[in-house]
Amino acid sequence: MSLSAGRDRGRLIAAMACISVSATCLVCGYEFVRTTAASMFLEAFGSKNMPYAMTLVPVVMALLIFIYGLALSKLGGHRTLHASLASSALVFFACYGVLRSGHKSAVAALYIFTEAYIVIIVEQFWSFIDSTLNQYDAKVFNGPILGGASIGPIAGGLLLRRFAERIGSEQFVLLSGLMLIPTAALAFAAYRLAGEPQPSSKERPSALDPASLRLVFKSRILLLIAGVVFLSQVFATVGSLRFYQLLEITHPLKDARSAYLGTFWAATNCTAFFMQFVLTPLLLKRLPLAATLLGIPAMHLATSGLMLAWPVLPAAALSLLMFKAADYSIFRASKELLYIPLSYDARYRAKQVVDAFNYRFSKGATAGLISLIQTALGALPGWAYPAAGLAAAGTWLAAAVPLSAGAKP
Repeated sequence: MSLSAGRDRGRLIAAMACISVSATCLVCGYEFVRTTAASMFLEAFGSKNMPYAMTLVPVVMALLIFIYGLALSKLGGHRTLHASLASSALVFFACYGVLRSGHKSAVAALYIFTEAYIVIIVEQFWSFIDSTLNQYDAKVFNGPILGGASIGPIAGGLLLRRFAERIGSEQFVLLSGLMLIPTAALAFAAYRLAGEPQPSSKERPSALDPASLRLVFKSRILLLIAGVVFLSQVFATVGSLRFYQLLEITHPLKDARSAYLGTFWAATNCTAFFMQFVLTPLLLKRLPLAATLLGIPAMHLATSGLMLAWPVLPAAALSLLMFKAADYSIFRASKELLYIPLSYDARYRAKQVVDAFNYRFSKGATAGLISLIQTALGALPGWAYPAAGLAAAGTWLAAAVPLSAGAKP
């Protein structure tokens, strides 16, 4: 029997609408804090120290995911999500207070936490969606769910563009915490409408393995997804670092830089919006899943080549924009289809390791390697970043071949 079979269709549609609008509020707040945290970090420490901060993110992620796994066992998916939202809001309020007193340590803590919290909460949203929809419904709903959610970062970017220089970057940290209030209210409504997914009687994780790591290593499909996610974030990391290097040179003033970033992320999310509502449903219904899993890294091979040939900010911005837009739409919607036939533990526990931790571990490991090279050899030449992106995209394309061969949807 399909996962969404037997449910009242109206309640199912309403639940998906609520979770989409909840995600809109979540990522609008994330847009505020992502942009301002990065801009304030550049102001306080410079782009050369970004790799060191990224290296610490997986450590924070591992701790948070372990706590998440314990909470899931005791509280269930619904209450664990709300505990995650409440604790994140408290962190933002605390960082805002410390930032107002002028301590640089709060900038570093905020940057690291911002990199960690969002992926853990987003994966909880997708665990709920993947456990509520069957594969047919997911092909219909996933694109519009993502499209609706993309309104949040578009609005966030435009607000940053308009007000960052007027009110200052720090005020948006406070707004990030406040945005988690409607996020929680709408997520509560989605769970009430669709019901809370439950594990089977056999799916009771060990207290020593709350994230179901053993399940990841026993499942070929989970290992393949993990490999693709890892390589995608190697590509993203080197592209982001090059983008921020060029941005620091061309926009040396903090608030002007925040305004530029607001414009950039608004453009990125507008592109993702088009992909989510138009391209994603069209591609998922008309093409085999393998076509999207292979086509996305092929596109990134081309943008890496452009960066290598044209080493300026517009090329770096285009490469990062295309990666983020595809990652937020076609890649995400395609990848989520692979989880639907899997168990509750795969969707709610192992998914946090495969997607959330692995997502940031890849960034941290890549940044750590770059940090070691910089320490030993000094600053890397600009061409090294797109060259590394080219290698990552090529390896990603090769790794997607066996994943595509095993994709059933």
